[in-house]
Amino acid sequence: MARAVLHVDFDYFFAQCEELRNPEIKNRPVVVCVFSGRTEDSGVVSTANYVARKYGVKSGIPIRTAKSRLADAKDALFLPLDVEYYKAVSEKAMAAIRENADVFERVGIDECFADVSERTGGDFDSAEGISRRIKDEVRRAAQISCSVGVAPNKMLAKIASDFDKPDGLTVVRPEDAGRFVSALDVDKIPGVGPKTRDRLAELGVRTAGDLAAFDIYRLVGEFGRKNATYMQNAAKGIDDEPVQESEGERKQIMRIVTLKHDAAAASEMYGELEGICRSVQESVSKKNLAFKSVGVILILNNLETVTRSRTLKAHTSDLDVLHSTTKAILDDAMADGMKVRRLGVRVSDFQDSTGQETLFDFMPR
Repeated sequence: MARAVLHVDFDYFFAQCEELRNPEIKNRPVVVCVFSGRTEDSGVVSTANYVARKYGVKSGIPIRTAKSRLADAKDALFLPLDVEYYKAVSEKAMAAIRENADVFERVGIDECFADVSERTGGDFDSAEGISRRIKDEVRRAAQISCSVGVAPNKMLAKIASDFDKPDGLTVVRPEDAGRFVSALDVDKIPGVGPKTRDRLAELGVRTAGDLAAFDIYRLVGEFGRKNATYMQNAAKGIDDEPVQESEGERKQIMRIVTLKHDAAAASEMYGELEGICRSVQESVSKKNLAFKSVGVILILNNLETVTRSRTLKAHTSDLDVLHSTTKAILDDAMADGMKVRRLGVRVSDFQDSTGQETLFDFMPR
């Protein structure tokens, strides 16, 4: 099964948050700054909206330089960071993305990875559909736009998310990965900075294709074995780094199976549901966990995803509770005309179950 990895990047995030708070400034150059406090103009630009970027204002330049470039834009705004407000907006958006991921990895206040391999079965049409839904749900939940890259690995997904900003969606299918990366300038590869780019140029290496074909022994001599191996693998579109749950993120255990035949009624899936529940419960028990949130995932024959969940009264790891709850959810979720291709069960909201008893332990069986 091919991996299907999404990189989601919130567009010009801090400046977009300021536009959200005050829509009247949206068509003005907006520059969010880290003021040092020494003088009125000391500090650096954190983020600029696309109106300001047309004047050459970008992240990392001195505020004084930004003001010089915007000298003719009398309505330009230079605003201080409001991190707590940005965090609140980010949480709303991240929650919408997390609900659509098998594995979710936050890598900053304005970007994250989502592995959707299980729920898509490695199907990139389905992954594209999930990406469009994420964009819609982020806009609905947080009122901001984001750009999404879809690819067989994290590196390519991150590159792809920057291809069509703002509010873009770029899909790099496994069969197109080599062709996609080979035409890129070498500094599009994450980790290749200006100094490395310039040294590679001196060696005649300007594109990822050039780098992929370059003598590995010369690369090792120039950059060391670790860096040389990473760069050449990246230039070939190779990246095996997994999407990993970030420390402190809400975790989930999920299983999804493809049905032998599309199902039009809940009863047609009871057999598969029992097996999925058993697999999920075994994983929960091995980790000495108890769950409180139970969800059912239905992927339809048109690749639409339907999710329904319930919160239990107490944490449990009991198979019977899991099975009866998911069966009730499935019965309620099925609608007339719905045809289900893939069925999944998800549990979350965990606590350590070692040595603990829950209300379910005292209920008659």
